[in-house]
Amino acid sequence: MLKEIEIQNFRCFEQIKISGFERVNLIGGKNNAGKTTLLEAIFLNVAQDAGSISALKTLRMESSESRFKSGWDNFFYDRNKDAIIVIYGKNESDFVSKIEIWLDESGNVDNIFSDQNVERLRDSFLKYKDDLLVLNIKLNRDNKETISSPVIATSTTLMSQSNELAKWLFIASCIRSSGAELTEEFDLARLKEKNSEVLKAFQVIDPAIESVESFSIGEPTLYLRKKGGKRLPLPLFGDAINRVADIILKLVNSEHKILLIDEIENGIHHTNQREFWRILFRLAVELDTQIFATTHSLEMLQAFADVGLEPNQECSSAYFELARKLKTNQIIGSRLDLETLNYALEHKEGVRGE
Repeated sequence: MLKEIEIQNFRCFEQIKISGFERVNLIGGKNNAGKTTLLEAIFLNVAQDAGSISALKTLRMESSESRFKSGWDNFFYDRNKDAIIVIYGKNESDFVSKIEIWLDESGNVDNIFSDQNVERLRDSFLKYKDDLLVLNIKLNRDNKETISSPVIATSTTLMSQSNELAKWLFIASCIRSSGAELTEEFDLARLKEKNSEVLKAFQVIDPAIESVESFSIGEPTLYLRKKGGKRLPLPLFGDAINRVADIILKLVNSEHKILLIDEIENGIHHTNQREFWRILFRLAVELDTQIFATTHSLEMLQAFADVGLEPNQECSSAYFELARKLKTNQIIGSRLDLETLNYALEHKEGVRGE
């Protein structure tokens, strides 16, 4: 599991270090406090290739037109293209991985990685400035750097690459998986004998749902049946059911042991949030998967704290709040254990950056 992340010069973060991640992690804060960016940094730490950059553009619905040289500016803090993006990640065994991303001027650097010396690589690359380089660096136990899977990404080739991990790891707040994608994921869950988990999650939203089936007649679609009713296609059941389907299917099918959910509260009524967290906590332990989610919802925060503090809860969890310093406008991250979070909520002391 990821236990710590340090981010430099990435989007809204000039420098931030956050430690103490648990099995399930909830992230809060005001608008533009960096919640989604933190998920993106974690994603880059896992998806260590050039296609992950392209995937983040898609998730943010940013322009992918390669002819716009400024298209990469938004990845750099204060749009400073001379900076180097650095993302460190440390796991529970104290193993450290480091990703570096910067711009070049030529793109004609196919042989730059023939020399596996990191410092010489950096020095050689300084003469290039227009295209992105994604450099995955590992630190061994002697704290020496070695390169693993380096990628040169020109503005033309990068946008033609895709990152399949994004489809399985990152649930964006504004992009819905297609019916065909959900059907494929359901069939995969059925092969793993995990399709019953999908039904249980649906029943949190609507207890009358009694079956889920996939059909590939025409467009592949999931069909749900309520007690005494006919099969109806999934889209007719509203945003909450579609959102829950996306989350649970990605969770049960994850082979990378991590799931990132932006604005987890979307579509889920506050009366159903506690039971939904219970499912996520249980599955995170059973599937050995780490969850990171963001929220704006005070009700979702309270539900998270209530479930995390339940007796005999086996899943470790923590809340992280992002906020800007008034004097410097720099973003800082604070970890709250669930007892502290619950106290703040009960006494209306202000969370979510308030």
